Amino acid sequence: MKLQKIGGVGSIGFACLCAIFLVFFLLVCPRLGLVESSDWIDPVKVNAAWSTSPITLVLLNLEPLLFSIALILIALALRERMQAGVPNLMQVVVIGVSIAGALLLASALIQITVSPAIASAQNLSTRRAVTAICLGLLFAGDHALGWVLLLIGWAALKTKELSRILSYLLMLYGIIVILEFAVYPFMFVGVILGIIWGVWLGVVLLRSKA
Repeated sequence: MKLQKIGGVGSIGFACLCAIFLVFFLLVCPRLGLVESSDWIDPVKVNAAWSTSPITLVLLNLEPLLFSIALILIALALRERMQAGVPNLMQVVVIGVSIAGALLLASALIQITVSPAIASAQNLSTRRAVTAICLGLLFAGDHALGWVLLLIGWAALKTKELSRILSYLLMLYGIIVILEFAVYPFMFVGVILGIIWGVWLGVVLLRSKA
C-alpha cells in the first residue's frame, strides 16, 4: 500500500509538471521567440533562444526527465492495485512505461548536454540534426505513453479498481497522446487532461487503504 501512496505523489507531481509546461509554452517561450510550432524546428530561432536564456531551456528540457520518473511511479502503483485482476496487462504497462521513460530521458539529456555548445558555436547544421533527433525521441516517448495510458484505462475498467469516468478519461488522454505527433493542437488538449487526471488519480491513490 505504501507504493500506492508514492504513486499518488507521482500522479500529482505529473499534474504539476503539466501545469508548468503550459506556463513555459504560453508565457515564457514566446518571449524567447518560440511562438509557433514551426519555430521549434527553426535552427536560427532555437539557437537564439539558447543563447539568450540557456537556463530557461535547460529547465524546460528537465520536464521530460521528471515526467518519466513520475510515470514509472504511477505505473508501479497501479500494478500493485490492479495486478490481481489483470496481471499480464499490468506487466505490459510496466514494460511500456519503461520504454516511454527511456525515450523521454534520452531526449532531455541530449538537449541539455549538447545545446549550449551548439548555440555558442552557432552551428546550424548540427542544430537541425539534434532537433530532429530530440523531437523524434520526444514524440516516440509520448506515443508509447499514450498506449500505456490506454491500457491502464482498459485495465481499470476490467478490474473496477478506478471509477468508470476516470478510466475513460485515462483512455481518452491516451488516444490524444498517441495522435499528438500528427495533430499539434492535441498537445495542449492533452496537457489540460493530464492536469485533471493527474490530480484525480493522485487523490485516489493517496486515499488508498489496506
